[in-house]
Amino acid sequence: MGSSRYSPNRCDTSRGFTLVDVIVSVSIVGLMVALLLPAVQKAREAARSVECKNNIKQLALACHNHHDVHGFFPSGGWGWYWVGDADRGFGKDQPGGWIFNLLPYFEQYTLYGQSSDGNPDVLTRTQRGGAASVIRTPLSIINCPSRRPNTVFTMSANEGGSHGYFNSVTPRVAGRSDYAINSGHMYSEWPHRALGQGPKSYTEARVWSANHYWGGESLQVALGQPVMTGISFERSNVSIIQVDDGLSQTYLLGEKHVPIQHYETGRDKGDNETWCTGFNNDNYRCTGRVVGGQVVESTPLSDWVHDADDFNGRFGTPHPSGWNAAFSDGSVHTVALTIDWQVHRDRGNRQDGRALADSP
Repeated sequence: MGSSRYSPNRCDTSRGFTLVDVIVSVSIVGLMVALLLPAVQKAREAARSVECKNNIKQLALACHNHHDVHGFFPSGGWGWYWVGDADRGFGKDQPGGWIFNLLPYFEQYTLYGQSSDGNPDVLTRTQRGGAASVIRTPLSIINCPSRRPNTVFTMSANEGGSHGYFNSVTPRVAGRSDYAINSGHMYSEWPHRALGQGPKSYTEARVWSANHYWGGESLQVALGQPVMTGISFERSNVSIIQVDDGLSQTYLLGEKHVPIQHYETGRDKGDNETWCTGFNNDNYRCTGRVVGGQVVESTPLSDWVHDADDFNGRFGTPHPSGWNAAFSDGSVHTVALTIDWQVHRDRGNRQDGRALADSP
């Protein structure tokens, strides 16, 4: 019987990995990940920017559908203590803002109807509770995916009727918008608090109308010039024919500036309420700001900027590629953050007579 003996000439093919082999392999994998990660992140951001522009396009189309039905772009409502009331139509008597007025035009009929009690002049429990339900509803069409998730956020400040909205129960959380409509080249809300909050009741609103107390009327008389020159603002009813400088040269809506550290805190004064309020800087932005009686620079900002003057009244963006905006003809463009401040200012004014030949 034979025996198996070790032969020094036999090759051992079962040799395993050495520590050096493992270290080299891990290093190569790490290097490949480091090289690929920026490309992956860039591709994801490009996809998110496309989704954002698609949201803006759908909102622009809804604005034009609204115009086709009512003869004007969505009205801007009354003030920051008011939300939408479906019983009060789509014009000057509607206290809710532009997004609320668009609900039926991007297929949110049921949500729009939740704020109705069938009575346009009396605030019932049904209406106030239904309005609160609308406030608590986040909408994907007004959410920029590069900025924050489509969910509700804490209501950090509201001191209206009984420390809440005048025509709604005030919930603790609310949906918010990442987009704002163009209110003109001067104001994104009224600088005077009494005007900014609006009247305190439907009865008082009739008194305001009879006596021209509304900001758009009283300030225009005081300054002797149009102060609301955009597409939507307090009690607006701007029609296409009133966009004197041309639809393709006048902003309709776009991304609003929100400092990155306040995406979810609600501590930014331009992002502390909800998407369905009336005229105020949560949902309206302007292309200039008034300093010493003069309109000065107010260009769009990157969300990484948080210390610019009047930053919560400006348009802005989380995208490194630029600010996404719709013009009044419905076209959507990415505008460079380096845009000349006067060009940007004039694109917010529908009637200054300075039509611009350059492309967005």
